[in-house]
Order: sequence, then structure tokens, then C-alpha cells
Amino acid sequence: METVLIDTNIIVGHLRKDPAANSAIARMDGYTFVICDAVLAEVLAGSRNQAEFDRLHSELTSNFHILPFTMEVSGYFREIVRTTARERGIHFADYLIAATALAHDCPLLTLNKKHFTPINGLKLA
Repeated sequence: METVLIDTNIIVGHLRKDPAANSAIARMDGYTFVICDAVLAEVLAGSRNQAEFDRLHSELTSNFHILPFTMEVSGYFREIVRTTARERGIHFADYLIAATALAHDCPLLTLNKKHFTPINGLKLA
């Protein structure tokens, strides 16, 4: 079974019952979903209070394998910033998510293709 890294907007969209996010998830039936530290941090940063933070943290860490930051992720991140940031603007969290997908050789499922399509070698699901 192929692994797919889920972007923050898919998780938030799913929580808000967004049809586009749920359709993207349904399209990936049979795949194993993972998240990364940057996605976890973005979702948790949007919590409205401590109870929501704790609930989301528990749900995400229980239901998903979390791909870690590694030296390889760091190397991909620096390369993305070097080759993409000047032309496209700085999107640090997106670049960290993309670097994680590249380092772990898995496609990224996102609704925000604009920030990710210019990144060399990144596969979008």
C-alpha cells in the first residue's frame, strides 16, 4: 500500500466537513495516510483553546504516523528555499511539508497546488 502525506488544508477541511477535502480523501481509498511535524504544528496552532489543542493532538498522534524532521528533510528544505523561494515567495510550512514528502518519497495530498507545483521532484497525489 502506498503512503501519502496529507497537507494541513486536507485535515482542516475534513474537520470542517469541506466537500473538496473529503472528496480528495475519498479519491485516495486504499492508501496509507501520514502527516508530518509541520502539519501537526499548523493544525495545533489553529486550536481555539487548550481543550481543543489536547483533543486534536490526541486524535492526530493516535490516528497517523508522523514523519519526523530529519537531516534529509533539512537538506531538501534548504534546496527548496534556494530554488523556489525567490520566485514564489516564502511559504516555510509548505516548504517543510514538501521537503518531508521528498525525503520520505511519498506523494502529497493537498488542495493548495499553487504553492507545491513549482517544487522539483515533488509528486502530488
